[in-house]
This record gives sequence, C-alpha cells and structure tokens, in this order.
Amino acid sequence: NNKISNQQQQYSVNGTLKLVNTIEEFKTFDIESALKSESSILWNDFVHGNVLENPQKLNRFYLLIFADLKKYIYHYWFAFPTFLIPTSFNLLNPIQSIGERFSTDEITAISKTLDSNQLHACCLHRQQNLSFVIISLKQAVQHLNNQPQSASEYIFIINDPSTDPIYPGWPVRNLLTLLYYHLHSIEQLNIICWRERFRDGHQHVNHSLYLQLKPESISNIGDTIPPSSGWEKNERQRLGSRQVNLSTSMNPIHLAETAVGLNLKLMKWRLAPELDLESLEQMSCLLLGAGTLGCNVARCLMGWGIKNITFIDNSRISYSNPVRQTLFTFQDSCENKPKAQAAADALKIIYPGIKSIGYDLTIPMPGHTVSDSTMEKVKEDINLLHDLIRQHDVIFLLTDSRESRWLPTVIGAVEQKIVLCCAVGFDSYVIIRHGIPTKESNSSSTTYKNYLPGNKLGCYFCNDIVAPVDSSIDRTLDQQCTVTRPGISMMASALSVELLVSIIQHPLR
Repeated sequence: NNKISNQQQQYSVNGTLKLVNTIEEFKTFDIESALKSESSILWNDFVHGNVLENPQKLNRFYLLIFADLKKYIYHYWFAFPTFLIPTSFNLLNPIQSIGERFSTDEITAISKTLDSNQLHACCLHRQQNLSFVIISLKQAVQHLNNQPQSASEYIFIINDPSTDPIYPGWPVRNLLTLLYYHLHSIEQLNIICWRERFRDGHQHVNHSLYLQLKPESISNIGDTIPPSSGWEKNERQRLGSRQVNLSTSMNPIHLAETAVGLNLKLMKWRLAPELDLESLEQMSCLLLGAGTLGCNVARCLMGWGIKNITFIDNSRISYSNPVRQTLFTFQDSCENKPKAQAAADALKIIYPGIKSIGYDLTIPMPGHTVSDSTMEKVKEDINLLHDLIRQHDVIFLLTDSRESRWLPTVIGAVEQKIVLCCAVGFDSYVIIRHGIPTKESNSSSTTYKNYLPGNKLGCYFCNDIVAPVDSSIDRTLDQQCTVTRPGISMMASALSVELLVSIIQHPLR
C-alpha cells in the first residue's frame, strides 16, 4: 500500500505472501528457495540503484502461512532477507545513543527536520547554525563520491524497529550493505538508527543509536547474489514457525457463523463454483409439521445455510418421540412441551444464528367437523396460516395426515409459493414439488417429451377422485401412528431439501 501514512514512523514494506493448503505442505516448504528468491529481487534493486531512488525497496519480506479454518489456528513464518556481506563493518567508535553523542539542541534540530520526512531512509546534510536539510540517498551517495572529504557533514537516517539498547535492527544492515556497494573511498560514514517512542503524549528519541564506520567497497561482487539469512526464530529461540490461536479470543457465536458456512464455501470453491449460496441464506422456509419429517428437514436446511425456519404443529412431545424426532430430548417429553416451539428452541441451541419460531396452530382440515363454538378460532387459524404462507418463500408439507395438507396446498398455489410435499410409508416415501400456476398457465405452450414446465406440474391431490376426509376416525393404534422404518424419514427429508436446493439453483427459477 503506497498510501500508508508515516504517522509515528510507519512505512510500507513490499514482499511475498505464500498461503499453503495443508499443514504438511507448510512443514515441508522449501524455505531456502523462498529466501533466495526474495534476496534475488532485493539484490537486483541494490545493484541497479533502485533503492537509492526509492528507499521503500530497501527491505523485503516473505510470509509463509497455513490457516486452519476449522480450529482458527494460524501457522506463520516471517523472513526478512538480510545479506551477510560485508562480514565486518569496521566501527570507528563504539555504538552510542544519540543522547550521548549529540547536544540537546542538535537532537531537537534533527527531530524537527525529520518531522517532514516521508522516506524510510534518507540523509541529513549539516548546515550552519545547527540546522539540517533532508536529501535523498541518491543525492548523498553522489555528493560523497564526488567529495569524500565532506563525509562528516552527512548523516544517514534509517528507521530502526529494534528495541535492543545496543544492537541495530535488520533494516540497518541492509542500508549499510547498500552504501558499502555504492560508496567509494570515503573515510567516515555516519548512521543514526532512528527510534521513536511516545509516553504521556511526548516524543522520546534519545535512545536512538549512532554508528560511525569506515566503509570498504564491495562493488567488486557485481551481480552475484551474496549469501543471505532472514528466517525468524520462534518463541523458543529456535529456527521455526510460530502459531496463533484466535479461537479463544473470538466470540463463540461469530465462530459458529463462519464455521457453519465453511463446508458450503469449500463446496463452491472446489466442486460447484456456480452455486448460489446467497439465495439459500436469504430464503425463509415454513415447515408444516414438527415431527419426524419436520425435525430432519430442519436439520438438513440448516446444513445448507438456510437461517429462517418456522414450524407449525399442534401436538406435544410424547415419550416415543425423542428417539425418532431428532430435535427433542427425554426432558422435553417429561415436560410435555409443544413440538413447534420446542423444535424452534432446539435449532437456536444448535446454532444461535438461526431465526426460528414455532406456532402451536391447528390446521383446519376438510372432513373435520367445526362446531359453532370453535368457528371463530378456526377462522383465526386460517388467517394466521395464510399470513405465514404469504411471508415465507418455501412451504414444506410434513404433517402426518393427508387432509391436513389440503388447505396449505391451495393457499400455496394462490400465493405462488414453492410447495414441497413429503410423505412416508412403512418402506416407501413420496416427494412432490407442487406446480406454480401463472397467468400463462392456460395458454398453449410447446411440451417436450419427458419435460413439463413448472406451471404444468400437479400437486399432492391432483390424482384424487374424491375430496379429502377425516382419516383419524375409526382407526387402530397402528393406523393412527406413522409406522415406518426409521431410516425412511431421514432419506425422504434429505431428498426433499436437496430437491429444493436444485430448484433454487435452476436458471429458470
């Protein structure tokens, strides 16, 4: 980012970010080749003088990362290429702090001059009356090569991130290598390793280091890349990577939100790049029935990232339910909880980011007697059912009687909603996507073999030759209960949701 601010001496550094896909690839990564590649770029900039014109190129980095997105553990390893030449820098005097080397007035003048500095490294040219002028590295090298006797008038400045009270940081070594390559026949080289810290709103710079050296030219190396080092040590002070575990510092709900979508994102990345996950996430589903089918459909919808699920059911949890109906527990049956609300609460426990509501509602059914005393209640139920169907995008018919599916089927057709009907027998199941009538339904259209448009599809009741009746009268226990093989409901529920996802992804939706 070339627009980064130099507030409190912050400067950008160019480099390479390498993100690997597996921890094995991270552990066996060829770090020597990576460092050599970065060193080659850096040395090329040194030799051709690019760094003299743009000090931002004085340093580079290589960052190797493996991100464990399931556990939120990030493995990383930094390298900052530093050349191992010259082997000796020929200090003329021991390293000092600028507080020991310069007067207070000189330090103040240097600090004020550097306030306007926009470069990672520069040079100060000493003027009369304790004043300094900033010049570029290129100008300073040219002046010193032309007038080596004036070396004492020039002080090179490098921003030093090191906090060691005696030794400079790695950027300083790169600056010295650069200057030793381009300077010829000078007897003195002055370097300030500039360090800033702020306490109580005041700037402190007296701990910056001052180096005075006698450079020896290394220009005879030419384009040959010298040896380099730069891979950081870990917390045990051994050459190795570091890791940071962010799971302990993150909001568990936020962790769940990102983790829930990880499988779907990987699916889109690896196998189905055209997968429209946003449409699924924004979809709202109304489940009529919170029994065996309703629980399994809800769990599968959550797996596809659907976060708006509403239940309608008028029954309560019995002791036989928890083993088959996956959202309920034994304690729920002990408390005889309403199925719809218990199912909605269970979804929120599984994933707090879900938006789920349960309605304890009796669906009015044809063939069932309505007395005068219950007439108003039935009308209220019809209105509420109509409102709920209108408010949702998809309707699942998962009730345990045929007639309870009739009114939602009619309302869904009127409101032009996607209606999916799922029913199970002992060892069989049926899944139907209801047709959606449109204004063009009665117009002539071309019908191809084995293909029907959506507005030509029938519904669960299209083959009936008589009206639905009360199926709960005069039935034995085995006829009243949905007696089915346990795996059938899970298969049917999964296929119902997969059918919905296929419909949503269809280009003609």
